[in-house]
Formats: sequence, structure tokens, C-alpha cells
Amino acid sequence: MNGGFDAFESYDGQTIYFSKFDRAGIRSVPAGGGAERLMVVNRPQVGFWGHWEVSEAGIYSLDFEAEPRPTIEFYRFATRRISQVLTPEKRPARQQPSLSVTADGRTIYYTQYDRQSAIKMMEIAR
Repeated sequence: MNGGFDAFESYDGQTIYFSKFDRAGIRSVPAGGGAERLMVVNRPQVGFWGHWEVSEAGIYSLDFEAEPRPTIEFYRFATRRISQVLTPEKRPARQQPSLSVTADGRTIYYTQYDRQSAIKMMEIAR
């Protein structure tokens, strides 16, 4: 992976996806070894390494530089195209892992920056 980190394995176990500390972009290599390939250009941006996730159908990533607000995008494996899926209400927190997606891509979790701190409790129905 030549300097790669923050790696995810594909759901079929055939591919490893990863980012690099000093460069934007999501790359891949075959799990059994082979050449590195750039999959998603310029996402995540440097400083936002933890803002991407692999689902069964593609890769979700944050575009922090989008205007007027950052957006979450989706790179679909089948079409190799990127589409915007969500514009969070507030800016995401920088330099901490904060994007997660369920395997089916139906639910996205992310953190956002707020000027105040709060501890919240959620009850889980059993």
C-alpha cells in the first residue's frame, strides 16, 4: 500500500481500500496483492481521513470544500460515478474519524462541530 492507512476490506473480501496521510484520495489494491489504483480523486481531503466508508455498493466520502456547505458523496462501484447524497446542517469535526455507513448504505452516521458540549443519553428498546 506504499504509505497507506485507514484501510477497509470490501464486502466480498477481494479488495482493500485505503487513504494516504499526505495526499487526498481513496485508493484500492487487490487483497491478494497487485498494483495500487486511485478510485476517488480528492476525497477525503487531507485532514479528513476518517470521513469515508465502504458499503456493499460503493464508497461514501466527505467533500469538505463543497459550497455553500460540505457534502457527503457516494461513489458507486457499478457506474464509477460520484453523486451527492447529503448536505449536513453543520460543519463536520476535523481530524477525527466521523463518518460511518451501514453495509446496505441506508444509514449514515457522522459527527458535526458545535460550539457547546453536551452529554446525551439514548435508551435502547429491547
